[in-house]
Amino acid sequence: MRVKRILFAVKLSFLLVMTLIACEEKINVVLKSENTDLLVVEGILTNEKTTHLVKLSHAYQTINGTSQPASGAIITITDGNNVYPLTETPAGSGLYFTDSVIAVVATSYRLTIQYQRKQYFAQDNSVPVEPMEALKYRRGKDTLFYTLTLNQSGTGANYIRHGVSWKNTPYCNAANACDGEIVFYDLKTIDVNEIFKPEKEEFDFPLGTTIIRKKYSISPSYRSFLRGALSETEWRGGIFDVERANAPTNLSAGAIGFFAVSTVVSDTTMVQ
Repeated sequence: MRVKRILFAVKLSFLLVMTLIACEEKINVVLKSENTDLLVVEGILTNEKTTHLVKLSHAYQTINGTSQPASGAIITITDGNNVYPLTETPAGSGLYFTDSVIAVVATSYRLTIQYQRKQYFAQDNSVPVEPMEALKYRRGKDTLFYTLTLNQSGTGANYIRHGVSWKNTPYCNAANACDGEIVFYDLKTIDVNEIFKPEKEEFDFPLGTTIIRKKYSISPSYRSFLRGALSETEWRGGIFDVERANAPTNLSAGAIGFFAVSTVVSDTTMVQ
């Protein structure tokens, strides 16, 4: 009698599975886009003595779309005493550059954009950056190669860009790229979606690789923006996801993105 009950349960489970499979139906969802006419602003001013970039573009309307440059804008940055005009280079690119400008810690900088009879504003100030610890790396899965060991350090929120290149080593060949970039964010926040974010494949590099690091300080408002942007990109797809939304911005109404002011320290290490 027990055997019959087991067989009946197995048959019933099989029928339920087949019923669920049979009920599958392909649904073509038509995604409706809305032209928000938002201006996308990406810019950062640092203490490096160099030209600094502010990029303007239009929000695209389709998934995996391509943004179009916002050309012909008039852009200035001011610290209250000096005004720094930006020049679009090349023409029509939506890329606007300052002359050589050095941002000073604790000074507030204001970005002003005039575009298509509209005006947009943003403001930020840099905070000090802590020194970097010695670069740490370990052997990767292939014992001939190495991978970075990235750990939180210091007390202030920051991120570090690692420019990695082995172009001048015997391991470089024309068939493959011999460089790359790794960005490590240390926002000093506790986010469940960051803790359980999808794993990334290790980035391996050989002996003789040159690594240029740049560590950027992060103001409180810049941290909020990065936290929102990462929640929509690198941290998405794990066990815990947040509801989709635009990242916080310091731009005035009608624009998204962020204008940041940051203090930077850098160093260069050769893996040997």
